[in-house]
Amino acid sequence: MDKEYLIEEYLVKKRTCNDIAKEVKKNPKTIWSWLKKYGIETRSRGGASTSGSFKTGSDLWIGKKHKQETKDKIKNARIKDGHVPYLKNGEHWLKGISKENHPMYNGGLSPERQSFYSSKIWVELVKKVWHRDNAICQNCNKPHNTELNRGNFHIHHIISFQVKEYRDDLSNLILLCKDCHKWVHSKKNVNKILIKTIK
Repeated sequence: MDKEYLIEEYLVKKRTCNDIAKEVKKNPKTIWSWLKKYGIETRSRGGASTSGSFKTGSDLWIGKKHKQETKDKIKNARIKDGHVPYLKNGEHWLKGISKENHPMYNGGLSPERQSFYSSKIWVELVKKVWHRDNAICQNCNKPHNTELNRGNFHIHHIISFQVKEYRDDLSNLILLCKDCHKWVHSKKNVNKILIKTIK
């Protein structure tokens, strides 16, 4: 990307990274990284743009609240999607629950998990999975499109990450879009598709 073009579009014409990205068929983050690379000072999010997509950022919502009807719709949609209301009889539903009974408790594996996911082994596995699965969700066959789906594809462990001997087993890893990955781990997946347990 030419520096002069970016100066003209971003600084002079006050276009956003999103506007420029659509025109040159790139991801907005790529445009932003080019601006940084060339030392072009970036505007704060929600700043002036010719598209009019932002006025004054979050100022548009100041002093406004959702109507009760809207709050109820949001609540019902979240319950339908498998979320649990956080208050039961006026108290948080997790109050007093031991860590072993917490739905997100994973045996204290967080530091170990972070270490593994930042390792060279994992980086190489990710490349192999993407190549093997042709950048296509292995559940719904949705192809990865960098314009629309950046960050919306995940690598799923069929046998849980907690089973150490399968963590870096390529045959245990599969590429899923974000929606399918969410569904696989939800209560809606009653047949435990793409989930195996080791006894």
